[in-house]
Amino acid sequence: MELSRRDVLIGATAAAAGVALASNLKPDLTQAQTMDARYDLLLKGGRFIDPASGRSGQLDVAFKDDRVAAIESGIDPGLAKKVESAAGAMVVPGVIDMHVHAVDGIGEAANPDRIGVSRGVTTLADGGTCGAGNFGVFKYVTAANKTRLLAWLNLSTIGQTDLRGGELILGNLMIVEDMVKVAKQNRETIVGLKGRLSTYVTGGASALWPLKLLQEASRETNLPVMVHVGDTRETLGEILEMLRPGDVCTHYLTSRKNNILGVQAYPGGKLIPQVFEARKRGVILDVARGRNHVGFPQMQATVEAGLLPDTISTDLTHPSSANLYYSPMMIATQFMSFGVPFEECLKQMTVNPARVMRRPELGKLEVGGIGDATLLKFEEGDFTLSDVDGRTRKTNKRLVAVGVVRAGAFTSLTPPPNA
Repeated sequence: MELSRRDVLIGATAAAAGVALASNLKPDLTQAQTMDARYDLLLKGGRFIDPASGRSGQLDVAFKDDRVAAIESGIDPGLAKKVESAAGAMVVPGVIDMHVHAVDGIGEAANPDRIGVSRGVTTLADGGTCGAGNFGVFKYVTAANKTRLLAWLNLSTIGQTDLRGGELILGNLMIVEDMVKVAKQNRETIVGLKGRLSTYVTGGASALWPLKLLQEASRETNLPVMVHVGDTRETLGEILEMLRPGDVCTHYLTSRKNNILGVQAYPGGKLIPQVFEARKRGVILDVARGRNHVGFPQMQATVEAGLLPDTISTDLTHPSSANLYYSPMMIATQFMSFGVPFEECLKQMTVNPARVMRRPELGKLEVGGIGDATLLKFEEGDFTLSDVDGRTRKTNKRLVAVGVVRAGAFTSLTPPPNA
Protein backbone atom coordinates (compact mmCIF):
# COMPACT_ATOMS: atom_id res chain seq x y z
CA MET A 1 0.00 0.00 0.00
CA GLU A 2 1.37 3.36 -0.94
CA LEU A 3 1.64 5.86 1.99
CA SER A 4 0.35 9.36 1.55
CA ARG A 5 2.52 12.37 2.32
CA ARG A 6 0.37 12.95 5.43
CA ASP A 7 1.05 9.37 6.68
CA VAL A 8 4.80 9.80 6.16
CA LEU A 9 4.82 13.08 8.09
CA ILE A 10 2.80 11.57 10.96
CA GLY A 11 5.17 8.57 11.16
CA ALA A 12 8.26 10.73 11.10
CA THR A 13 6.86 12.97 13.81
CA ALA A 14 5.99 9.99 16.00
CA ALA A 15 9.45 8.50 15.53
CA ALA A 16 11.10 11.79 16.44
CA ALA A 17 8.90 12.06 19.49
CA GLY A 18 9.87 8.53 20.52
CA VAL A 19 13.58 9.34 20.22
CA ALA A 20 13.08 12.52 22.25
CA LEU A 21 11.12 10.60 24.88
CA ALA A 22 13.82 7.95 25.16
CA SER A 23 16.48 10.65 25.37
CA ASN A 24 14.61 12.43 28.12
CA LEU A 25 14.13 9.22 30.09
CA LYS A 26 17.84 8.31 30.15
CA PRO A 27 18.98 10.96 32.66
CA ASP A 28 15.94 10.24 34.79
CA LEU A 29 16.88 6.60 34.99
CA THR A 30 20.51 7.44 35.79
CA GLN A 31 19.37 9.83 38.49
CA ALA A 32 17.03 7.21 39.90
CA GLN A 33 19.84 4.69 40.05
CA THR A 34 22.04 7.23 41.86
CA MET A 35 19.28 8.03 44.32
CA ASP A 36 18.78 4.34 44.99
CA ALA A 37 22.52 3.70 45.61
CA ARG A 38 23.12 1.86 48.83
CA TYR A 39 26.12 3.99 49.80
CA ASP A 40 27.07 7.65 49.42
CA LEU A 41 30.83 7.02 49.49
CA LEU A 42 33.04 3.98 49.03
CA LEU A 43 36.75 3.83 49.90
CA LYS A 44 38.02 0.96 47.80
CA GLY A 45 41.24 -1.03 47.79
CA GLY A 46 42.85 0.22 51.00
CA ARG A 47 44.30 -1.56 54.00
CA PHE A 48 41.76 -1.22 56.82
CA ILE A 49 43.14 -0.85 60.38
CA ASP A 50 41.01 -0.27 63.48
CA PRO A 51 43.02 -0.35 66.74
CA ALA A 52 39.89 -0.26 68.89
CA SER A 53 38.64 -3.65 67.65
CA GLY A 54 41.93 -5.10 66.42
CA ARG A 55 40.33 -5.68 63.03
CA SER A 56 42.52 -5.18 59.96
CA GLY A 57 42.89 -6.40 56.40
CA GLN A 58 42.28 -5.55 52.78
CA LEU A 59 38.76 -4.25 53.31
CA ASP A 60 36.61 -1.61 51.61
CA VAL A 61 34.77 0.95 53.74
CA ALA A 62 31.40 2.40 52.71
CA PHE A 63 29.54 5.36 54.16
CA LYS A 64 25.88 6.37 54.14
CA ASP A 65 25.01 9.90 55.27
CA ASP A 66 27.39 10.58 58.17
CA ARG A 67 27.83 6.96 59.34
CA VAL A 68 29.89 3.92 58.41
CA ALA A 69 27.58 1.61 56.44
CA ALA A 70 29.79 -1.39 55.57
CA ILE A 71 33.31 -2.77 56.07
CA GLU A 72 33.81 -5.72 53.73
CA SER A 73 36.12 -7.08 51.09
CA GLY A 74 35.17 -6.51 47.47
CA ILE A 75 32.23 -4.12 47.85
CA ASP A 76 30.65 -3.54 44.43
CA PRO A 77 31.48 0.02 43.25
CA GLY A 78 28.11 0.14 41.51
CA LEU A 79 26.45 0.36 44.92
CA ALA A 80 27.98 3.75 45.72
CA LYS A 81 27.29 7.27 44.45
CA LYS A 82 30.98 8.16 44.82
CA VAL A 83 34.00 5.84 44.78
CA GLU A 84 37.46 6.89 45.94
CA SER A 85 40.51 4.70 45.48
CA ALA A 86 42.38 3.94 48.70
CA ALA A 87 44.89 1.69 46.95
CA GLY A 88 48.28 1.93 48.61
CA ALA A 89 46.85 3.70 51.64
CA MET A 90 45.79 2.70 55.13
CA VAL A 91 42.19 3.49 56.04
CA VAL A 92 42.14 4.21 59.77
CA PRO A 93 39.73 5.88 62.22
CA GLY A 94 39.59 9.65 62.03
CA VAL A 95 42.75 10.96 63.68
CA ILE A 96 42.27 12.90 66.94
CA ASP A 97 44.50 15.75 68.12
CA MET A 98 43.69 16.07 71.82
CA HIS A 99 45.59 19.29 72.56
CA VAL A 100 45.55 22.25 70.16
CA HIS A 101 44.45 25.88 70.25
CA ALA A 102 41.68 26.35 67.72
CA VAL A 103 39.17 28.91 68.97
CA ASP A 104 40.00 31.08 66.00
CA GLY A 105 40.14 34.76 66.89
CA ILE A 106 41.23 34.40 70.53
CA GLY A 107 44.91 34.89 71.30
CA GLU A 108 47.13 32.75 69.08
CA ALA A 109 44.50 30.13 68.31
CA ALA A 110 44.38 28.71 64.78
CA ASN A 111 41.51 28.07 62.41
CA PRO A 112 40.11 24.60 63.23
CA ASP A 113 39.98 23.39 59.64
CA ARG A 114 43.49 24.65 58.86
CA ILE A 115 44.91 22.39 61.57
CA GLY A 116 42.13 19.79 61.38
CA VAL A 117 40.63 18.24 58.26
CA SER A 118 43.21 19.87 55.99
CA ARG A 119 45.87 17.80 57.83
CA GLY A 120 43.87 14.58 58.05
CA VAL A 121 42.54 15.21 61.58
CA THR A 122 38.80 14.85 62.13
CA THR A 123 38.58 15.79 65.84
CA LEU A 124 40.40 18.52 67.77
CA ALA A 125 40.27 19.37 71.47
CA ASP A 126 41.14 22.94 72.29
CA GLY A 127 43.58 23.04 75.20
CA GLY A 128 42.35 25.92 77.32
CA THR A 129 42.07 28.86 74.95
CA CYS A 130 38.79 29.68 76.68
CA GLY A 131 37.95 30.04 80.35
CA ALA A 132 34.59 30.55 81.98
CA GLY A 133 34.56 34.24 81.06
CA ASN A 134 34.93 33.82 77.29
CA PHE A 135 33.68 30.30 76.62
CA GLY A 136 30.51 31.81 75.15
CA VAL A 137 32.31 32.43 71.85
CA PHE A 138 33.22 28.75 71.49
CA LYS A 139 29.88 27.71 70.01
CA TYR A 140 30.23 30.25 67.19
CA VAL A 141 33.60 28.79 66.17
CA THR A 142 32.22 25.27 66.42
CA ALA A 143 29.30 26.07 64.13
CA ALA A 144 31.52 27.34 61.33
CA ASN A 145 34.06 24.54 60.84
CA LYS A 146 34.02 21.03 59.39
CA THR A 147 36.42 19.63 61.97
CA ARG A 148 34.81 18.44 65.20
CA LEU A 149 35.96 20.70 68.05
CA LEU A 150 35.89 19.82 71.75
CA ALA A 151 37.47 21.73 74.64
CA TRP A 152 39.49 21.68 77.85
CA LEU A 153 38.27 24.61 79.97
CA ASN A 154 40.96 26.92 81.36
CA LEU A 155 41.12 27.52 85.10
CA SER A 156 41.51 31.25 84.45
CA THR A 157 38.27 32.96 83.46
CA ILE A 158 40.10 34.78 80.63
CA GLY A 159 41.78 31.67 79.19
CA GLN A 160 44.68 32.32 76.85
CA THR A 161 43.39 35.59 75.45
CA ASP A 162 46.85 37.18 75.36
CA LEU A 163 49.96 35.08 75.97
CA ARG A 164 52.01 38.14 76.85
CA GLY A 165 50.37 37.98 80.27
CA GLY A 166 50.22 34.69 82.16
CA GLU A 167 46.57 33.89 82.82
CA LEU A 168 47.29 32.49 86.31
CA ILE A 169 49.14 35.55 87.62
CA LEU A 170 45.87 37.11 88.80
CA GLY A 171 44.50 34.83 91.49
CA ASN A 172 41.13 36.56 91.50
CA LEU A 173 40.52 35.15 87.99
CA MET A 174 40.84 31.53 89.15
CA ILE A 175 37.23 31.02 90.22
CA VAL A 176 36.30 27.39 90.83
CA GLU A 177 32.57 28.14 91.02
CA ASP A 178 32.58 29.74 87.55
CA MET A 179 34.58 26.87 86.08
CA VAL A 180 32.21 24.29 87.52
CA LYS A 181 29.13 26.14 86.30
CA VAL A 182 30.36 26.52 82.71
CA ALA A 183 31.64 22.95 82.57
CA LYS A 184 28.30 21.56 83.71
CA GLN A 185 26.42 23.72 81.21
CA ASN A 186 28.56 22.53 78.28
CA ARG A 187 29.09 18.82 78.86
CA GLU A 188 28.54 18.03 75.18
CA THR A 189 31.68 20.05 74.38
CA ILE A 190 33.94 20.31 77.44
CA VAL A 191 36.01 17.16 78.02
CA GLY A 192 38.16 18.34 80.92
CA LEU A 193 39.78 21.15 82.91
CA LYS A 194 43.10 22.78 81.99
CA GLY A 195 45.82 24.64 83.83
CA ARG A 196 49.23 25.85 82.63
CA LEU A 197 51.61 25.52 85.57
CA SER A 198 54.80 27.05 84.13
CA THR A 199 56.39 30.02 85.92
CA TYR A 200 55.75 32.23 82.89
CA VAL A 201 52.03 31.60 83.43
CA THR A 202 51.92 31.76 87.24
CA GLY A 203 54.30 34.74 87.53
CA GLY A 204 56.83 32.55 89.30
CA ALA A 205 54.34 31.46 91.93
CA SER A 206 53.78 27.88 93.05
CA ALA A 207 52.10 25.48 90.64
CA LEU A 208 50.51 23.54 93.48
CA TRP A 209 47.81 26.07 94.37
CA PRO A 210 46.32 26.19 90.82
CA LEU A 211 46.53 22.40 90.70
CA LYS A 212 44.55 22.11 93.94
CA LEU A 213 41.90 24.45 92.53
CA LEU A 214 41.70 22.36 89.36
CA GLN A 215 41.21 19.21 91.40
CA GLU A 216 38.49 20.87 93.44
CA ALA A 217 36.65 21.71 90.21
CA SER A 218 37.31 18.18 88.96
CA ARG A 219 35.59 16.68 91.99
CA GLU A 220 32.56 18.90 91.38
CA THR A 221 32.29 18.09 87.67
CA ASN A 222 33.72 14.55 87.47
CA LEU A 223 35.99 15.72 84.65
CA PRO A 224 39.71 14.97 84.24
CA VAL A 225 42.42 17.58 84.75
CA MET A 226 45.07 18.42 82.14
CA VAL A 227 48.21 20.14 83.45
CA HIS A 228 50.78 21.88 81.26
CA VAL A 229 54.30 21.28 82.64
CA GLY A 230 57.81 22.47 81.82
CA ASP A 231 59.61 25.33 83.57
CA THR A 232 57.48 24.93 86.70
CA ARG A 233 58.61 26.17 90.12
CA GLU A 234 58.14 22.75 91.64
CA THR A 235 59.79 19.66 90.21
CA LEU A 236 57.83 17.50 87.80
CA GLY A 237 57.97 14.72 90.36
CA GLU A 238 56.06 16.82 92.91
CA ILE A 239 53.39 17.65 90.36
CA LEU A 240 53.02 14.08 89.11
CA GLU A 241 52.54 12.82 92.66
CA MET A 242 49.40 14.99 92.91
CA LEU A 243 47.79 13.72 89.70
CA ARG A 244 45.07 11.09 89.85
CA PRO A 245 44.00 8.31 87.47
CA GLY A 246 42.66 9.85 84.26
CA ASP A 247 44.41 13.20 84.79
CA VAL A 248 46.66 14.29 81.91
CA CYS A 249 50.27 15.45 82.08
CA THR A 250 50.65 17.33 78.81
CA HIS A 251 54.13 18.23 77.45
CA TYR A 252 55.55 15.22 79.28
CA LEU A 253 58.56 15.26 76.90
CA THR A 254 59.36 18.93 77.50
CA SER A 255 63.04 19.84 77.62
CA ARG A 256 62.38 22.90 79.75
CA LYS A 257 63.45 23.10 83.41
CA ASN A 258 62.04 20.42 85.70
CA ASN A 259 61.44 17.72 83.08
CA ILE A 260 61.46 13.94 83.16
CA LEU A 261 65.27 13.89 83.07
CA GLY A 262 65.49 16.09 86.14
CA VAL A 263 65.92 19.79 86.75
CA GLN A 264 67.81 20.38 83.50
CA ALA A 265 67.88 18.48 80.22
CA TYR A 266 71.10 16.58 79.62
CA PRO A 267 72.02 13.69 77.31
CA GLY A 268 72.00 10.27 78.91
CA GLY A 269 69.98 11.37 81.92
CA LYS A 270 67.77 8.94 83.78
CA LEU A 271 64.01 9.31 83.97
CA ILE A 272 62.63 10.47 87.30
CA PRO A 273 60.93 7.63 89.21
CA GLN A 274 57.67 9.55 89.67
CA VAL A 275 56.87 9.30 85.95
CA PHE A 276 56.80 5.48 86.18
CA GLU A 277 54.68 5.64 89.33
CA ALA A 278 52.25 8.04 87.64
CA ARG A 279 51.88 5.70 84.66
CA LYS A 280 51.08 2.79 86.99
CA ARG A 281 48.51 4.95 88.76
CA GLY A 282 46.70 5.71 85.49
CA VAL A 283 47.97 9.22 84.82
CA ILE A 284 47.89 10.00 81.09
CA LEU A 285 51.14 11.04 79.39
CA ASP A 286 50.46 13.39 76.47
CA VAL A 287 53.05 14.69 73.98
CA ALA A 288 51.76 18.17 72.97
CA ARG A 289 54.91 19.31 71.18
CA GLY A 290 53.97 22.97 70.81
CA ARG A 291 56.80 25.37 70.04
CA ASN A 292 58.76 24.57 73.22
CA HIS A 293 57.97 21.12 74.55
CA VAL A 294 59.55 18.09 72.86
CA GLY A 295 63.24 17.35 73.18
CA PHE A 296 64.81 14.38 71.41
CA PRO A 297 66.81 13.35 74.52
CA GLN A 298 63.53 13.06 76.45
CA MET A 299 61.88 11.19 73.59
CA GLN A 300 64.77 8.76 73.27
CA ALA A 301 64.89 8.12 77.01
CA THR A 302 61.19 7.30 77.20
CA VAL A 303 61.30 5.04 74.15
CA GLU A 304 64.27 3.13 75.57
CA ALA A 305 62.47 2.79 78.90
CA GLY A 306 59.25 1.63 77.22
CA LEU A 307 57.41 4.67 78.59
CA LEU A 308 55.57 5.54 75.38
CA PRO A 309 52.95 8.29 75.37
CA ASP A 310 49.31 7.48 75.91
CA THR A 311 48.35 10.19 73.42
CA ILE A 312 50.05 12.06 70.59
CA SER A 313 48.96 15.68 70.32
CA THR A 314 50.48 18.77 68.73
CA ASP A 315 49.56 21.91 70.73
CA LEU A 316 49.22 23.61 67.35
CA THR A 317 48.53 27.36 67.30
CA HIS A 318 48.23 29.89 64.50
CA PRO A 319 52.00 30.67 64.39
CA SER A 320 53.08 27.02 64.43
CA SER A 321 50.51 26.08 61.78
CA ALA A 322 52.77 27.71 59.18
CA ASN A 323 54.62 24.37 59.06
CA LEU A 324 52.17 22.43 56.90
CA TYR A 325 53.54 19.05 57.99
CA TYR A 326 53.10 19.85 61.67
CA SER A 327 50.48 17.28 62.65
CA PRO A 328 50.07 14.12 64.73
CA MET A 329 51.58 12.27 61.75
CA MET A 330 54.76 14.34 62.04
CA ILE A 331 55.14 13.45 65.71
CA ALA A 332 54.38 9.80 64.96
CA THR A 333 57.16 9.91 62.35
CA GLN A 334 59.56 11.18 65.02
CA PHE A 335 58.66 8.33 67.36
CA MET A 336 59.00 5.80 64.54
CA SER A 337 62.49 7.15 63.83
CA PHE A 338 63.36 5.96 67.35
CA GLY A 339 61.95 2.50 66.59
CA VAL A 340 58.36 2.78 67.83
CA PRO A 341 56.02 0.63 65.68
CA PHE A 342 53.41 2.44 63.60
CA GLU A 343 50.64 0.39 65.24
CA GLU A 344 51.52 1.89 68.63
CA CYS A 345 51.48 5.41 67.25
CA LEU A 346 48.11 4.79 65.61
CA LYS A 347 46.53 3.94 68.97
CA GLN A 348 47.92 7.16 70.40
CA MET A 349 46.21 9.16 67.64
CA THR A 350 42.82 7.43 67.65
CA VAL A 351 41.36 5.13 70.29
CA ASN A 352 43.52 6.36 73.20
CA PRO A 353 42.57 10.06 73.06
CA ALA A 354 38.93 9.07 72.55
CA ARG A 355 39.06 7.12 75.82
CA VAL A 356 40.90 9.87 77.69
CA MET A 357 38.22 12.41 76.65
CA ARG A 358 35.45 9.92 77.44
CA ARG A 359 34.18 9.97 73.88
CA PRO A 360 34.02 6.22 73.12
CA GLU A 361 32.16 6.82 69.87
CA LEU A 362 35.29 8.44 68.42
CA GLY A 363 38.64 6.89 67.46
CA LYS A 364 37.23 3.77 65.85
CA LEU A 365 35.76 2.51 62.58
CA GLU A 366 32.75 0.24 62.92
CA VAL A 367 29.53 -0.36 61.03
CA GLY A 368 26.92 2.05 62.32
CA GLY A 369 29.60 4.25 63.86
CA ILE A 370 30.56 7.85 63.16
CA GLY A 371 31.67 8.34 59.54
CA ASP A 372 35.15 9.73 60.22
CA ALA A 373 38.27 8.20 58.67
CA THR A 374 41.81 9.18 57.71
CA LEU A 375 43.81 7.78 54.78
CA LEU A 376 47.51 7.43 55.65
CA LYS A 377 50.56 6.48 53.61
CA PHE A 378 54.26 6.02 54.17
CA GLU A 379 56.45 8.17 51.94
CA GLU A 380 60.07 7.26 51.29
CA GLY A 381 62.73 9.92 50.86
CA ASP A 382 65.34 12.00 52.66
CA PHE A 383 63.58 13.75 55.54
CA THR A 384 64.92 15.86 58.40
CA LEU A 385 63.14 15.85 61.76
CA SER A 386 63.66 18.58 64.37
CA ASP A 387 62.96 18.97 68.07
CA VAL A 388 62.13 22.30 69.69
CA ASP A 389 65.78 23.00 70.58
CA GLY A 390 67.07 22.65 67.03
CA ARG A 391 68.37 19.09 67.25
CA THR A 392 67.86 17.18 64.02
CA ARG A 393 67.76 13.57 62.92
CA LYS A 394 67.34 11.94 59.54
CA THR A 395 64.75 9.42 58.45
CA ASN A 396 63.99 7.76 55.13
CA LYS A 397 60.29 7.31 55.85
CA ARG A 398 57.51 9.61 56.99
CA LEU A 399 53.81 9.18 57.66
CA VAL A 400 51.45 11.44 55.71
CA ALA A 401 47.71 11.91 55.32
CA VAL A 402 46.43 11.59 51.75
CA GLY A 403 42.71 11.81 52.41
CA VAL A 404 40.12 12.37 55.09
CA VAL A 405 36.45 11.51 55.60
CA ARG A 406 34.56 13.75 57.99
CA ALA A 407 30.89 12.92 58.64
CA GLY A 408 30.81 10.82 55.47
CA ALA A 409 32.28 13.50 53.17
CA PHE A 410 35.64 12.82 51.48
CA THR A 411 38.47 15.30 50.92
CA SER A 412 41.64 14.41 49.05
CA LEU A 413 44.86 15.74 50.62
CA THR A 414 48.25 16.52 49.09
CA PRO A 415 51.16 15.88 51.49
CA PRO A 416 53.48 18.87 52.04
CA PRO A 417 56.80 18.76 50.12
CA ASN A 418 59.10 18.23 53.13
CA ALA A 419 59.00 17.04 56.73
